[in-house]
Formats: sequence, structure tokens, C-alpha cells
Amino acid sequence: MHRSFLILLSFLCFFVNLCLSDPRATQAALICTNRTAKVPERQTFVANFLATLDAVTPLIMRQKYAAVINGTGSTTVYAFGECMKDLDGTDCNLCFAQCKTQVLRCLPFQRAIRGGRLFYDGCYLRYDDYDFFNETLSAQDKTICATGDFSGGNKTVFSANVLDLVKNLSVQAPKNDGFFVGSVDRGNVSVFGLAQCWEFVNGSACETCLTNAASKIGMCAPKDEGRVLNAGCYLRYSTQKFYDNSTIPSRRNKRHGRLTVILAVTLPIVAVASIVATAVFFAQRRVVEKKRARKELGALLVTVNKSKLNFSYESLEKATNYFNPSNKLGQGGSGSVYKVKSCISFCSFCR
Repeated sequence: MHRSFLILLSFLCFFVNLCLSDPRATQAALICTNRTAKVPERQTFVANFLATLDAVTPLIMRQKYAAVINGTGSTTVYAFGECMKDLDGTDCNLCFAQCKTQVLRCLPFQRAIRGGRLFYDGCYLRYDDYDFFNETLSAQDKTICATGDFSGGNKTVFSANVLDLVKNLSVQAPKNDGFFVGSVDRGNVSVFGLAQCWEFVNGSACETCLTNAASKIGMCAPKDEGRVLNAGCYLRYSTQKFYDNSTIPSRRNKRHGRLTVILAVTLPIVAVASIVATAVFFAQRRVVEKKRARKELGALLVTVNKSKLNFSYESLEKATNYFNPSNKLGQGGSGSVYKVKSCISFCSFCR
């Protein structure tokens, strides 16, 4: 019963966490270089690539970012990964686990591609053959705009809100450890955004990267969503609130509301399952008790059979002094019970 309850409780906790989880493992862009390792160096390069990714994973799990260098000379591999700072540890690990498998689409094994970047909305992973950890801008930076225009109100107001939002994000993020989220709600039009500089791009470098991103992402409006994916930073706006900031009351209330709905559905299921588990437990216990009783009865029957308790009526008369009432001990369901006074004719009975 105790084990069944723990299993049910573990399942409930897993189910609730899964329902609340949002790792934002949606691909924004995969960017692969056209540089390949020389044929004699490919085996070493691939081995260094694998060792680098293996070293990145535990660091991501511990601190949500990682920078690793492995190898020497022209086969050296540099790798960097980071989660968005609004994600919790579980969501970060889920996002990065998928990111790590999908970056292989740059074909580091088949063609020994020497560099690749994978941007997810919740995390980022890059490997290359040079030290890019402090890189701010690069020729491979991308701006990605949604295909559909904003349709929830005045497009001019929406575009103005986007520009105000991204400008504010680019100013505030460098002052707040390279990360900032916010929104603009004006003219019955809301827009939400997130800006983040990678761990080793800070101070003026972070400001430079995000200022560049803000100038490029403004061209996406009035599209309902836009992203800039620079070497040193990430900037996104959307008509939907996609980020997770526990300091915003509406987010907490939303989570509590979702949790209430989940518990309202799952707790009755757990209650029914507990009742069923209890019934099964007692039924199993009765079966065990019956088996134990049968086992004990079987042992008793064996003992009785071995003792050869077979007596004639005459022997019983003598042993009970002809069923003298003074020897009667009581009355049972199958007859009277007498004590034995003489054991002359059946010593085996009196031992």
C-alpha cells in the first residue's frame, strides 16, 4: 500500500511538472559554416567535437551556461551553450537536450563541418574552430520576421509599440546582467519582448550587440513576431507573452490557475486509485492469511498422521473411566471433551 501510494504521488508530481513545463524548444535558426576539416584531421576533429559536447552538458545542468575548449592546433573545438535566464533548471535541461541532438544537422560527422549555431527560443548552442566566446557581431547574424502581419488592432500603433519596446530592452538588459523582459501596452495593442546577451558578452559589448539587434528587428514590424540572432545576443518580440518571469504577478496567477485546474482533474483520479489500491491490499492480505492457515493446518495434519492416533472404543472407555462425568472438561461443537486418567493401553496418545 505504501509503495503504491508513493508511485501515485510520484506520477502526480511528474504530471504537474510536465504540464507546467515550457522549455521553448522551438527552433529559430540553424546556421552551419561552409568550412570543413581536412581529411587527415577529420577523425581527430570529430573526437574533439564529441568530447566538447560531453563536457558542455553537465555545466549547463549546473549553471545554465557553458564554455568548453577541447583539442590542439587546427583540430581544436570551441563550444558554448546557454539557456534563456527566465527558464528554470528543468526547462533549461529539456531545451538543451534537444538542441544538442539537432546541432548534428550541421553534419560534423559526415563532412566534418567546423562550425554551427543552433538558436532555440529557450536556449542556444554553438561550436566552432576558433575562440568566439566574446564575439558580438558576425557575418552570419540573422533577422527573422514572421510571415503574417499584426491583425489585432491598429498596425501603426503596433509598430510604434514594437520600436519603443525593443529600444527599452536594448537599454535595460546591459544594466541587468545582460537580460531583460518587458512589454508595451498602448492604444489597446500589446507587445512582449525579451533581450539577452550571452554570458561572456557584457558591458559595452552587450549594449553594442543589442543596439544593433534593435535597429534590425524594427524592420519586422508590423509583422506579429520578430527575432534577431546575433553572435553575442538574442532579441525577440511577439504579440504573445512567451517569457516566464516569476516577479510578474499575472504570471504567478496564471501558473496557480493552471495548477488548480490540473489538481482538480488529477486529485479525484488519485483518490479513486487510492481506494482501489486499498481494496487490493486487503484482498491480498486475506489471501495471504488463508494460505498461511492452510499451511499451518497441513503441518498439523502431518503431525496427527505421524502420531497414529487410532484408538478403539474400549480404549477410550478405559482412558476416561467409562466417560465419567468427573472427567468431562466441556462441550464442543462435535461432542463432549474428556480428560484422560489412564494411559495403559495407548501410551502414544498420552505423551
